[in-house]
Amino acid sequence: RDAQRELEEYAERARLEFVWSITARADGTAYELVSNLSPQQQADRADPMKVLLLNPYDLPPVYAEAVKTGQRQTGSAKDSYGSFRSCILPIRSAAGETVLFGADMEITTVEEQLLRGLVTSFGIGGFVLVVTLIVIGYTSRNIARELLIAGAEAEAVRRLVFLDGKSARRSTTKEIDRLFGSIAEMKTGLKAFSKYVPTAVVSQVIASGKAEVGGERRELSLLMTDVTDFTTISEQLEPERVMIVMSEYFDRVVAPILAAQGTLDKYVGDAIFAYWNAPARQADHAVLCCKAALTAREASRTLAKEWEDVGRWAWHTRFGLHAGETVFGNVGAPDRMDFTVIGSSVNLASRIEGLNKFYGTEILVSDRLRELAGDSMVFRRVDCVMPKGALDAFEIHELIGNRATVAGDQAMMSFLQRWAEAQQSYQQRRWSDALVRFSAIAVEYPKDKLAALYVKRCETHVANPPPASWDGVEQFQSK
Repeated sequence: RDAQRELEEYAERARLEFVWSITARADGTAYELVSNLSPQQQADRADPMKVLLLNPYDLPPVYAEAVKTGQRQTGSAKDSYGSFRSCILPIRSAAGETVLFGADMEITTVEEQLLRGLVTSFGIGGFVLVVTLIVIGYTSRNIARELLIAGAEAEAVRRLVFLDGKSARRSTTKEIDRLFGSIAEMKTGLKAFSKYVPTAVVSQVIASGKAEVGGERRELSLLMTDVTDFTTISEQLEPERVMIVMSEYFDRVVAPILAAQGTLDKYVGDAIFAYWNAPARQADHAVLCCKAALTAREASRTLAKEWEDVGRWAWHTRFGLHAGETVFGNVGAPDRMDFTVIGSSVNLASRIEGLNKFYGTEILVSDRLRELAGDSMVFRRVDCVMPKGALDAFEIHELIGNRATVAGDQAMMSFLQRWAEAQQSYQQRRWSDALVRFSAIAVEYPKDKLAALYVKRCETHVANPPPASWDGVEQFQSK
């Protein structure tokens, strides 16, 4: 019973289910076993002395091996209580007997614990895996979405589409955040660069990946502007004030030109030079040029009215439109170039603009551009001219407006019909009839300087008919 009590105390301290002692004979049999009770025996309230004192029996092989070798052995066994694993320590007594001390632990319990541990581990692992997959999925979708946004912004930059008010995007992913920052910087740089170079030119350079000296010949529609009496106006203002006023003027007048897909080539003092059908081809370039002139004239008139209302000097704009062969491309040295257009057509557009002052008109158009514009625009024939520097004479016309708009104005359509009849009489040398017609128009429209000019011409031709060689061409010896 003392041994029983000690074994029970040891089992409790070591947290083992079974602790036992076997006294074994040298012949391999055992005659005594002392052990604590199993949980089931304890539940059955068994008497330890009756249950644990066993008759001699043959030792199991692992026990016999421990007796034989005198070394610690481990092994597994199974009984009515289940599977268990034992650790056996042989000790030889002074009497030559071997006492085996052992400790058992049920494998069934271990397996259940392991199973529970595995289930718990798998459960936790599965939960962690699911959470990880969700986080990875969310993160990957975020990254993919941000990369798509970055790609869209890069494409917009390639097309030079800059949306005002858009700040640089941010991302929680450091690398993508840096990418957004780089795109924002590139956008800022190109946007600033495109203020000095036409956007169409920048787009062409980006698309081709190169910028080389050279040009291409093509028929373009050209637009030249000038401010009436600009020299007189500028002399009345300080240079700094002139620059401020000029910037406000350009802001109003240039916007319609760009809206009509025109390429702004340069500012020459108070003048604006723009063109269509280059660098990219535009099938309706003449129509676009006319539309730009009409909307820019309206913008100029509106601004002039605003300035007059506040006591400022109003600026009035004249336009010259022409279509002709030009060479456009990069001009200059390989390390410093200018994209522009050159050719006699450019000079001719400038000459046509200057004729507005002589004829009292605002928008003069060459016959070639009128021909290209077709029936979509309404014109009034002005004259047949040969400006200074021109090699051939050509007709010029006043741009009245868009046909869709003018067609609804019966008074204007009637005026244009009467004007065309008067012009026909003039060209057929029927001076008296032309004089009557132009005089009637001049009386009805006293501010029409062109009608007054033709009245004076007809009066001269009635008094002194021109020779048979007269071709009706007005030649100009100055700009």
